[in-house]
Amino acid sequence: MGISPIGTGTASLGGFTSGGDTGTNIERKLTDLKKQREEYELARNKITDKKALENKIAALDRRIDNLEGRLEKLKEEKGECQTCKNRKYQDGSDDPGVSFKSATKIAPEAVASAVRGHEMEHVYRNQAKAAREGREVVSQSVVLKSGICPECGKPYIAGGETRTVTKAKNEPDFSVGKETEPTGSLFDTVA
Repeated sequence: MGISPIGTGTASLGGFTSGGDTGTNIERKLTDLKKQREEYELARNKITDKKALENKIAALDRRIDNLEGRLEKLKEEKGECQTCKNRKYQDGSDDPGVSFKSATKIAPEAVASAVRGHEMEHVYRNQAKAAREGREVVSQSVVLKSGICPECGKPYIAGGETRTVTKAKNEPDFSVGKETEPTGSLFDTVA
């Protein structure tokens, strides 16, 4: 079966607010301050008191940096998706030797590599099982499944599936044109 998300919670996503300022208000202030700074930069060659102008530009830069920091903090505090933050992954296969047998949180930026690594554990274990049983691996495939978060709308890795097909080593080839009906069986497992 592979690995898939479980225990996804939901939460509402409100506007960015803190201390009466909304993210939209801060963005508007930032736009205005940046325009004002550009005007000061354009006036640099026309003004004789360059020291006063430099002080004004430095003050604007400090205000811009401060507002950008506040906006980023608001986004981190209020803008994070609780569903993505609380998503857990757990292996649903009957293979006891692989990771994620208990529900585990994975950082959203690390999910793809964690699921890919987990599915590769299934690939290697299925190859070893086939060798122990005297079987030959006919094909193996790994599929990473994706989904769209219902809360924030961002795509995420929703799990993975490893598929292994083996046959007995002495099993006849199933070529076209054989007169005898093949009696062996392909063993197909999904982990």
